[in-house]
Amino acid sequence: MTKTNRITIKIGTAVLTRPDGSPSQEVIDILVDDVANLKDKGIQVAIISSGAVNLGRSVPELRDRHFKLEQSGKINPETLREQILAAVGQPKLIAVYSTGFEKRGYHCAQLLVTRSDFADRKFYLSLRVVTEELLRLGIIPIFNENDVLTAEEINFGDNDQLAMMVSAMLNTDRLIVLTNVDGVFDRSPHDDQGATRLSKIEDVQRFLERCEVATHSPSGKGGMRSKLLCAETLASLGIPMSIGSGLTKQPITRLLRDWGNKGTTFPVVKQRARASKTWLVTASVPSGKIIVSTYLAEVFHNKRAASVLLAGIESVQGNFGKKDVVEVCDDDGTVLARGLVRFSSEELVAKVKKYRDLSDEEKAQVNAADVIAVHYNDLVFMR
Repeated sequence: MTKTNRITIKIGTAVLTRPDGSPSQEVIDILVDDVANLKDKGIQVAIISSGAVNLGRSVPELRDRHFKLEQSGKINPETLREQILAAVGQPKLIAVYSTGFEKRGYHCAQLLVTRSDFADRKFYLSLRVVTEELLRLGIIPIFNENDVLTAEEINFGDNDQLAMMVSAMLNTDRLIVLTNVDGVFDRSPHDDQGATRLSKIEDVQRFLERCEVATHSPSGKGGMRSKLLCAETLASLGIPMSIGSGLTKQPITRLLRDWGNKGTTFPVVKQRARASKTWLVTASVPSGKIIVSTYLAEVFHNKRAASVLLAGIESVQGNFGKKDVVEVCDDDGTVLARGLVRFSSEELVAKVKKYRDLSDEEKAQVNAADVIAVHYNDLVFMR
């Protein structure tokens, strides 16, 4: 097994539950046992678990996907049904894990989070501290989206996104994604028995151009495309990821031991990023945009180190405050980078106008720090 001190594991709905919403107890027992064996070896493990909504369907009153509602009001009925299912399924999900881990002498903690918790830098840092302490104490953190409270327009989209953010937040050594197929195939293995598993994918975008992959999972929100994009982002941050079957014996140990031979792996393409830049790439939510000149856009297209200076700003969009996150875009709207801006939108518009009106001689007299809108140290390139 490759030396590993900390891993994150994302477990999909299709692995944990049956179509009728009941837990796949035999599979869960195997997963719990595998995690416990890793813990016995001193490896820290955090879990990102789907399955709550489907477990909610195991309740007789909720088995009909279109169960009757009387208080939907302005809430989308399908969203409300999912919130109700999640509210019922969450305690069932954590009970399944708690019972299993306690038999092996371990305890777990439930962390229900929203997209806003990750977007807010203060909440994000607090969540990271709590999780780090749980890991230090030997407790297994189990993350899931708080579907009961999350508005549809600000959710994670799927738990693959959540797994990516948690992995980046914890600077994990590896992310293991367990699903009901043994990796990524060139064609759907469910529809074509001749489909070939790819042991390694180094260029996600090139693969997506050549192969058609599912955008949604029949049993959950995510699909293979979502997993691939998450793998691409993590690889750019120096965190490897593997996708494999959760329906085998020792599924996690198997992927770790035969890294590159089982499932599909995504090797890193860059060294580990600084923690602040990791947050900018994976978790931050931009409050506005800065449109830059053709020259500066070309610099960012080529991923050359540079700060966003007043002289290179063409226009400012949105209403943001000092130290808010903004996207840096070219004049076609392509997002080139993301960073922490040093001025509010109102201040920045005024400063750009004032700077443009200066003569070349006057510009030369301006303090260098005063012309930087986004410093390179607070900026990350986006794919």
